[in-house]
Amino acid sequence: MPQKVELRDLVKIFPAPGGSEVRAVDGVNLVIEPGEMVTFLGPSGCGKTTTLRMVAGFEMPTSGHIFIGSEDVSTKAPNERDTAMVFQSYALFPHMTVEENVGYGLRFRKVSKQEAKQRVERIMELVGLKGLGKRAPGQLSGGQQQRVALARALVVEPQVLLFDEPLSNLDAKLREYMREEIRRVQQELRITAIYVTHDQSEAMALSDRIVVMNAGRIEQVGSPQEIYLKPATRFVADFIGKVNFLPCKVLGREKGAAVVETFGRRITVHDAPELRGEAVLVVRPEAMSLQRSEGIPVTVVNRVYLGSALEYRVELPNGEQVTVYKSNPNLEEAFAPGEQGFLYLDSHALHVLPE
Repeated sequence: MPQKVELRDLVKIFPAPGGSEVRAVDGVNLVIEPGEMVTFLGPSGCGKTTTLRMVAGFEMPTSGHIFIGSEDVSTKAPNERDTAMVFQSYALFPHMTVEENVGYGLRFRKVSKQEAKQRVERIMELVGLKGLGKRAPGQLSGGQQQRVALARALVVEPQVLLFDEPLSNLDAKLREYMREEIRRVQQELRITAIYVTHDQSEAMALSDRIVVMNAGRIEQVGSPQEIYLKPATRFVADFIGKVNFLPCKVLGREKGAAVVETFGRRITVHDAPELRGEAVLVVRPEAMSLQRSEGIPVTVVNRVYLGSALEYRVELPNGEQVTVYKSNPNLEEAFAPGEQGFLYLDSHALHVLPE
């Protein structure tokens, strides 16, 4: 039965040299619903891994509380919490077979040999390891070893499944495949899961909701679409994917939309927050197009062919540079470096933030 996880005013302080201290986690409040997949995302040192380790019981909070279901587990040891962790390093036992590694956690849970055998077989089939039970971990590929680590965590049927950057040791193609597999298994079992990563595309692909952290605090919580299209802060906008920031002035509102002016052109921004005066227009590269007439005058500085897209670097009238994507490019019709063009902004894909 999936359980809710709740973090209340969670704080973790580490001592630092010279008698000072570091607030690694600084007042985190969050509710994760039963069966939900939530990803903690942020740069190194933002507090995401420390938060995960506190949920697992490997770190004790300086203050605050952690609830799994209705139980306060804040001071309980890891083996007293119904959680399981999938580590970055796999942490497999080299002297055991695959099936022995998978069933290891059942030894301590008073599960009969017959039931343990059935559970191991069922989980190994679920994660795509059927027929590999007698092999040693050293005989497996990196992706297969990661499946063993996942199966070992799942076989104990935890209330909460925790992932600590589990795919960072895999190559790009295998990482993409394994994140799909993790999501498939999590949804099939309807298990509550918390996933830690610094990879934005991984977070976007896996999550029901993303928690963006910075300097120990939560900057924004939302669906991947909300985080990408409606970032709450400049930090979130800048951290998730590529983005451009254009200076603008909010002139007023018409029919619920904001009317803004940027580089002498008026643009209607739909679903914009209530703002007045100087502001910042948040524009993703795919929300702009480069054309031969009508728009903000720009100069093409550089272009890079990416196969499915052409990436332009263009200079605005104020000397700043922005990135523009052109999907399915035709190089014969493309702008060349040094050429003049005009920038068109898609008003439905823009967002406004306070200056």
